[in-house]
Amino acid sequence: MPITTTSVLPSPVQQSFSYKLLSVPVPNMIHKIPAMHKAMPRNGGRTLRMRRYNPLATAMVPLGNSGVTPPPQMLTAVDIDATISFYGTYVQINEQVTLQSQDPVLNECAARLGVSMRQTEDQLTRDMLASTASTINCTAGANGKRIAVLKSFLIDLEAEA
Repeated sequence: MPITTTSVLPSPVQQSFSYKLLSVPVPNMIHKIPAMHKAMPRNGGRTLRMRRYNPLATAMVPLGNSGVTPPPQMLTAVDIDATISFYGTYVQINEQVTLQSQDPVLNECAARLGVSMRQTEDQLTRDMLASTASTINCTAGANGKRIAVLKSFLIDLEAEA
């Protein structure tokens, strides 16, 4: 009768399962830091109207001692509407769990759903901040050259044309 060694066993038999779960890497969600947080009132609808006043012109007319009334300016405002959108996901579990508050599978599902929610918020905030940016500062062009080198490159192109 042949002797059974570990070299002849199939790989599923040679494996063992560790019940200690590995940690899941979570990114630093930083995009909500510069964002303006607003709260909607209860039963207040799905649209929030915000108002921003336009800046006034600088007062460059000296008044002196004569008591002259300075020229008036009109105060104007811009209304900005923000409409709420709803996002969500769920976990489908194909495992028998006990319906109690300390089931390990349900606890891990709740933790994963919480991280998913925060990552979704962070990504949506990042996309909104990027779409509303008024300026974007760049340090290098598409070809990787610095601005001075790019300027001389453009001058050379004009000379060739």
